[in-house]
Amino acid sequence: MERLLLGAALLAALVWNLAQAAEIRDVRLATGATGTRAEIALDAAARYSVLRLANPDRLVLDLPQSALASGVRLPAAAGVVKAVRTGQPAAGTLRIVFDLAQPVAALTPRLEPAAQGARLVVEWPGDGEPAGAASATVAAPVRSAAVPSAGSAAAVAPAASDAAAVAASNAATSRLISEIIGARTPAAPASSAAAAGPATVAASAPPSTAVTVPASGAPAPTPGIAARAEPPAANAPVLATPPAARPLDPPVRAEGLRPLVIAIDAGHGGQDPGAIGPNGRREKDVTLAIARELARQINATPGLKAVLTRDTDVFLPLHRRTQLARQARADMFISIHADAAENRNARGSSVYVLSLKGASSQRARWLADKENAADLIGGVKVKSADDTLTSVLIDLTQSGQMRASEDAAHHVLSGLARVGRNHKPNIERANFAVLRTSDMPAMLVETAFISNPDEERLLTDPGHQRRLASAVLEGINTYFTRQPPPGTLYAMRAQQAAQATAATGTGGAP
Repeated sequence: MERLLLGAALLAALVWNLAQAAEIRDVRLATGATGTRAEIALDAAARYSVLRLANPDRLVLDLPQSALASGVRLPAAAGVVKAVRTGQPAAGTLRIVFDLAQPVAALTPRLEPAAQGARLVVEWPGDGEPAGAASATVAAPVRSAAVPSAGSAAAVAPAASDAAAVAASNAATSRLISEIIGARTPAAPASSAAAAGPATVAASAPPSTAVTVPASGAPAPTPGIAARAEPPAANAPVLATPPAARPLDPPVRAEGLRPLVIAIDAGHGGQDPGAIGPNGRREKDVTLAIARELARQINATPGLKAVLTRDTDVFLPLHRRTQLARQARADMFISIHADAAENRNARGSSVYVLSLKGASSQRARWLADKENAADLIGGVKVKSADDTLTSVLIDLTQSGQMRASEDAAHHVLSGLARVGRNHKPNIERANFAVLRTSDMPAMLVETAFISNPDEERLLTDPGHQRRLASAVLEGINTYFTRQPPPGTLYAMRAQQAAQATAATGTGGAP
């Protein structure tokens, strides 16, 4: 009887092992705008383990009870993968080794069902070769969903004929958002404005002072201590007072004209420090310093007015940041951040806009997921069904601002290129929750990589902060000069320029 039981157990173990065994039928490698991707085709789902090694950098996959099928050829180098090798660390175990050209962290490998078995997918986002650079090295095409390229025709700035359509969409969107917010958020009494947030400045503040919208729900300052007087963290960047920004043009008579309001969002804050550099600098401190400097320069520019979503070290939920911008009737929303990557050599600035149809690269998707997780760090609860419905309605009205956001982002990216290098030559797209503003152009600016020691030092330098702010302001000026909203100083300048041109042309006619 014991022999029968033992035999049955051995047979069951053999059957289980055979069920977990797999034959590797193909190994493919491709690179493009989304990074580098490896696909391992299996005849059935199989167990696997992952091992990451450094010096030299490698990613190792071990597949127990698996083997290469006869005739399988390993692919040539592509993207960040220098070579693909196989081995057998133990009897019955197949090992696949990816030798990496640089220390880029792979996304978590995943097993996907396929028409004839399964496939094991490994992806290294963003920092590989540019799309098309390594096409000759790809062993076979990888079937994957196409995403819009950052340099595609969809990224072309809108023509002047689109201005009326965009304006009409803006008006309809503003009415919808006002109805949504008005129906669900009771108006705060004027007497409570001073207690609504930690850094409220009266609307009659002098031009050199940024106006901060009251951040209801934010932690209140300690009684008896002014919000501006809190001591900075030991590693917080020190912001010097630079000279006033150069105005665009000689001032013109501006009675009755409204200023263009620019909402500036300093990323992270409070219990959410953001990325931390190799020398301990925190993203939330860097973004606040740059946001304050940008606000100072904007307020020194005729025709513009700055609004800060936060002016102290407080946490704000993502939806609250955009809500504050809408309450201020902002004409543009700019969220300031500092990038980070596993690869400490990654450097340069990037500008992102909202996409509801997928990310333009693996890195853009990864960054959006990371930034969207900020609410989890701050302890924000999951949205209710009513909130979800509101988000859907906002998404439906977002398309009217998509191209306007891309146009403005292109100008800002061009300005940043004159301060230092850009990480990518074109704007990127992903589903950033903080950019779902619907009724104004919006962008997220990654000023530099705080994970890079050299750029971490620059990000805390007041002079470099001043240059970054000037570059962003240059993009803002260019955008509104080319598409001036009615009733603004920019529109008056455009009208005067057009009249002067017409007068000169008429006067010179025979």
